Amino acid sequence: MALSGSARKAYKKAVKAKKKRMRGHWLLIQKGDSAKEVASKLFTQFAVLVLIACGLILANELRLSLSTKSLNSSLKELYYTYISPGDNGGELLDSAKALLEINPDTVGWVQIDGTNISMPVVQKKTADGNEAYLKTAFDGSSNKAGTIFLDMRNVLNAHERSDNLIIYGHNQKDKTMFGDLAYYKKDIDFYSEHPVIIFSSNYRTDVYKIFAYFVTPTLKSQTADGYVFDYHNRLNFDTKEKYDDFIQNVMLRTQIITPVDVEYGDKFLTLSTCSNEFSGSRFAVFARRVREGEDETVDVSQAYLNPDAKEPDWNVIYNR
Repeated sequence: MALSGSARKAYKKAVKAKKKRMRGHWLLIQKGDSAKEVASKLFTQFAVLVLIACGLILANELRLSLSTKSLNSSLKELYYTYISPGDNGGELLDSAKALLEINPDTVGWVQIDGTNISMPVVQKKTADGNEAYLKTAFDGSSNKAGTIFLDMRNVLNAHERSDNLIIYGHNQKDKTMFGDLAYYKKDIDFYSEHPVIIFSSNYRTDVYKIFAYFVTPTLKSQTADGYVFDYHNRLNFDTKEKYDDFIQNVMLRTQIITPVDVEYGDKFLTLSTCSNEFSGSRFAVFARRVREGEDETVDVSQAYLNPDAKEPDWNVIYNR
């Protein structure tokens, strides 16, 4: 029997309402739902919210990573436009002038050829200076990648510098900042290909030969003898005893033995970053400035893994 006009309209309205209810049936709680259906929908809603939140977090991570890479690329282009290696006789290098116009906290530029490490170094000479750039980019914007920075206690100017410059940077998963330092831990091949660090202060450019590196704990409970080597506090060696203690502790822990010699009176550069072997671990790379008239190259064929390196146990870390 054919439906009347009014009946057809009522039927279509009912079908439309049913479809509307069905579209939200799997997610929205509706009148008449059982307790099981309500619980299921609440769980589904929570899962959807978590998924959306994760998506937003990942999108923000990507945005920050791209921002860091873009800024680093722009700064490298600017720096290499004005780069002038060597000693400028106490006068500012042109490259430093260009960077100082963007950030007056600029104290230099650090790079390891063939890696992503090629970026400016800043220093904040305030009580909280070592926290100032942990989440602040070189241009002042907020970014968890931060900026490579020199220890606030270090002295570095036209005519004076600390015996050991300590430079910090985040260990970024996207290999920006000091993320590439982790490759030194893999095997000796990376060291063989990248045995030197170039560091330019605002006044001169120097080459530093890497002679040691290691992962170190930061808590006494993580050591066998309860002694934590505070390499980050070894900034000056006004006595040979202090220098000897520093070198002995470094060489006791180093993962590699290199042909690079060191002696009292040398100037050092230490790169420090977080590590991921265990909670609170740090990775530090130690380099010695090339002396006047010394060849800048390193005979890497003489380098080998240290079989007696003090904790942590490298064989355990790398399942050897």
